[in-house]
Amino acid sequence: MFSDLAVSLKNVSKCYHIYDRPKDRLLQGLWRGKKRFYHEFWALNEVSFNVRKGETIGIIGRNGSGKSTILQIIAGTLIPTDGSHATRGRVSALLELGSGFNPEFTGRENVIMGGAILGLSKQEILQRMPLIEQFAEIGEFIDQPVKLYSSGMYVRLAFACAINVDPDILVIDEALAVGDLQFQLKCIEKMKSFKRQGKTIVFVSHDVYTVRNFCDTAIWMMDGKIHLHDDVNTVTERYLDFMQYTGTTKEEAKDVAVVKKSSILTIDRVTFLNENQNPQRDFYFAEPVTVLVDYTLHAPKEGIVGGVAIYDKQNTYVCGLNTKLDKQSLPDQPGQYRLELSYREMSLLPGTYYVDVGFFEDSAVVQLDYKSRVKSFRIISGEYIGEGLTLLKHDWSCT
Repeated sequence: MFSDLAVSLKNVSKCYHIYDRPKDRLLQGLWRGKKRFYHEFWALNEVSFNVRKGETIGIIGRNGSGKSTILQIIAGTLIPTDGSHATRGRVSALLELGSGFNPEFTGRENVIMGGAILGLSKQEILQRMPLIEQFAEIGEFIDQPVKLYSSGMYVRLAFACAINVDPDILVIDEALAVGDLQFQLKCIEKMKSFKRQGKTIVFVSHDVYTVRNFCDTAIWMMDGKIHLHDDVNTVTERYLDFMQYTGTTKEEAKDVAVVKKSSILTIDRVTFLNENQNPQRDFYFAEPVTVLVDYTLHAPKEGIVGGVAIYDKQNTYVCGLNTKLDKQSLPDQPGQYRLELSYREMSLLPGTYYVDVGFFEDSAVVQLDYKSRVKSFRIISGEYIGEGLTLLKHDWSCT
């Protein structure tokens, strides 16, 4: 059983000493533990879980819940206060921006240093250098000090290093949050290739939908403890329910990257139609509603996923559908297209509703184009029929 595990944490805790004043650090040293001049902050508190070989696990939670601390312990860059942890195989980590880079070294020197830390010989590193340069696509900057790099160049080189040292375990902390669309697509394709090869991936993201579409299982961290560890759909659904219940905005629960002038696909227009195929914004309760999305595909791209989500005025996520869920394929060659989603019976109760429209690559992780609150429609009724968001078909009886 233990030979099947890639990562194991048992009762792992991490405590930080927080000093209110700089001089308290000096006083703590002078008193040699006889008096406490700090208060404790437990970033992790008895965290235990296992990750099987070949499993992709996502870790979600609010800021400060302990997600990144777990990754640092797995990567070996942080020592826990209590508990034990173990990894089987070579671990390659992409943590916070620029982590592990010496700003005074060139990109090439940092690659060599990073490879040496992971146990590669200089000859092995030099053999892989062309692959790293090709993936990073930073050109002559590979021989410039990394302190001159933009954030995008940092991530390109860091990701190229992380994936080209042949790791058994890949640890990623918000890797896709920085970088242009083409680079994000290249990264996700490489990560999917790792999954097919049976490698283990531990992935932290604020984007719940990325975790849901990419991971097998998930952990929800809360206040330094595991609140829930289960299959990815169960965890993400419970997490989104919690975020909405506590009044968290959509932007906090779903960290959507802004896509600017995609070179692959652009959404041109969104239109609502009634049952007579005429444009309309006001619909009667239970009336059929069709959403038309006109878009342009600028470059060949297989496996495109299109989606439409409905929200109410209080930002409640009402319904989200996509072509991947319903096994509807979309064209993969350049051209102008129209995606049509027909709701046979719009049973939402009277009110104003908003739609998000998005297109993604085939794993529904990287956005090709996304329009938030792109259009609104109204549901009207001439009579009082119920309260809430939707009217469920029902019968009353009394005996």
